Amino acid sequence: MASELSIICLFLTISNGFCQTSDDVKNLFTDLFVTNSYNKQVRPVVDQTDVTDMYVSMELVSIHDIDEVNEKMVFAGFLKVSWIDELLVWDSDDYNDIEFISVLQDNIWKPDFVLKNGFQEFKELGGSFYYILVDSDGWVTWYPYHVFENECSIDVTYYPFDEQTCHIRFALWTYTDDLVVIDAVYPDIDLRGYRENSLWSIISTSVQTESVYDSSEIIFTINLRRKSTYYIVSIITPMIFLGILNSLVFIIPADAGEKMSYSVTVFLSFAVFLTLINDKLPVNSENTCILDIYIVSQLGYGVLVLIVTALQLRIHHREEGQQKSKIFVYVVKFERKIRCSKRNVIFDIQDKERVDVDEICATDETIKWRDVSSAIDLLGFWIFSGTNFIVTVVIFIYMSGF
Repeated sequence: MASELSIICLFLTISNGFCQTSDDVKNLFTDLFVTNSYNKQVRPVVDQTDVTDMYVSMELVSIHDIDEVNEKMVFAGFLKVSWIDELLVWDSDDYNDIEFISVLQDNIWKPDFVLKNGFQEFKELGGSFYYILVDSDGWVTWYPYHVFENECSIDVTYYPFDEQTCHIRFALWTYTDDLVVIDAVYPDIDLRGYRENSLWSIISTSVQTESVYDSSEIIFTINLRRKSTYYIVSIITPMIFLGILNSLVFIIPADAGEKMSYSVTVFLSFAVFLTLINDKLPVNSENTCILDIYIVSQLGYGVLVLIVTALQLRIHHREEGQQKSKIFVYVVKFERKIRCSKRNVIFDIQDKERVDVDEICATDETIKWRDVSSAIDLLGFWIFSGTNFIVTVVIFIYMSGF
């Protein structure tokens, strides 16, 4: 068996120039960790006054969730952390050209690198089963993968047309920047392996380093834009339709007996929508969602419609003997002028006399309480429809950023 192994080794040596056996690797591990008395608690520089430079980059794999209520971002990704370990250097010629080895991360020195703005308690990156690559020049490369949960301040002002900026802050918890310094490898996050999120799209990313309380930190920034199609279909469009229904109460005849119940139903529908939206948003007094303001304004419209409808029904059923105030006369005259402006200026009345419209509109005797109710319907419909249209257009143009 030994002779066969020697023949194979001789063949590999002739064809490749070297033959690495398990004994070579064992000898290398023995020399590095036993003979040299490697201690993972000692910072990996010969001169302990020298600074250890740590090079960090991140590859984002996916964004699992943006929790607006708890202001939390959940994402998956891994870091590439590199540094030089001067205590793990060897001459590859002495070990049959072994250029690199894989070492369990718990067996060598590594920085106490943590997610500073994490949503949970501090956890060690990677795991006991993770291997770290070490080459003969002492370059150490570590790829800790994790599903991270970090704090992300949410500004809901323009929800659901909002853009959010989330900062992922990693820091050295113990080592000061005169011992270990973090350097960014790339100016942005690596997105080559990123899987697109169904509700959020990434606008841009950036990376920067800074020193906080004499400790080196690296901040990965992700700028996100919400995909608003779902919210337009499921929230905004029904609200606009409900706003239209709010004004249609003035088309229902007063004698139908359904005006009040119709108004109350529309009002309660807006109240339900306000509850649904508030469940999706954080409790925050620093910024107010414009969509909330719009729904509250629609609730205000609903209250006004209920008040106007209640007064209108009371007027509609008044006895004709009661005197009409001047404001009711002016309302009816104005309503009649609007109607008459679409027809001829002269009406043909029953006695075949031709009388000017102003004479008909000016006589209090021709005005009945039903006429007042009808005038309120006409003016109420156009006033509420017009103002609702203007408010809706202005708010949604402002929200969408056009």
